[in-house]
Amino acid sequence: MSAHLARSRCALFVLITLCSMLVLETAQAQKPSLIQPTVKPTSDVNKALFVGNSFSFYNNGVHNQLGSLVRASGEWKVGKNRLRLSTLSGGHIYEHLDNLDFLLAKPQGTWQAVVLQGHSNEPINTKKQGRFQKAIKLAVKQVQNANLKPILLMTWGYKGKSDMGIELANAYTSLANELNILVVPVGVAFWVAEQQFEQIDLFVSDVLGVTNKAADNAKLTYREDLKHPSNAGTYLMACVLYSALYQKSPEGNIFTAGLDEDIALKLQKLSWIVTSGFYK
Repeated sequence: MSAHLARSRCALFVLITLCSMLVLETAQAQKPSLIQPTVKPTSDVNKALFVGNSFSFYNNGVHNQLGSLVRASGEWKVGKNRLRLSTLSGGHIYEHLDNLDFLLAKPQGTWQAVVLQGHSNEPINTKKQGRFQKAIKLAVKQVQNANLKPILLMTWGYKGKSDMGIELANAYTSLANELNILVVPVGVAFWVAEQQFEQIDLFVSDVLGVTNKAADNAKLTYREDLKHPSNAGTYLMACVLYSALYQKSPEGNIFTAGLDEDIALKLQKLSWIVTSGFYK
């Protein structure tokens, strides 16, 4: 590596650190303030079952991207590591409860932890949040009764809706604190990345329909809200999970999920800064 490139990367790291600290401090100053977690990661999670919806299965699945980060670090061992994904498109937590019993009935040693991810707005939607909290508590009890560790995966606000991101972060963190379980700050990382890296698009558009269908100039229309993760969004989620579940930075990992190396490096660094700061 040239001295110029080394200096550039060092300057980038300092810039990201300072900007991220400023953004997190700004989040803390907002109303409602960003709630801090009471449970911190203490041990590696090598065998995890991810339970969620399209937020988790886009872009070949967050479990596969996380697994690729582990493999690229040389830490993956057959028999020691297992990451699997159970999803339902548009699914809410309560819809997973029956299937969860079946998945938890696997032989002892199949899993160490179950990572629970809810519908995009159910933790904060006034019509859904009561059901969400009840379902999470039931799921956590199911997981704990199987002598496994329940973990909440904090989701993110829709593109450009920073207030929604803070609301979701607080909803997940407050519930995790109440249940005395770990929450992974993926939503906070999205919140920071959206503001610090406007050139990195973390979202993809969802097709709504088509206009001028019978004409030669047919055009697709798209839903107003952008919420599903792009490849960069899923990669950021995987990097935050790596940072939280293994308590180490993914910086320098050669798995980039096909992203430009500079973009991957920015997301790697940001994920560790946000995660380590969140649990500080």
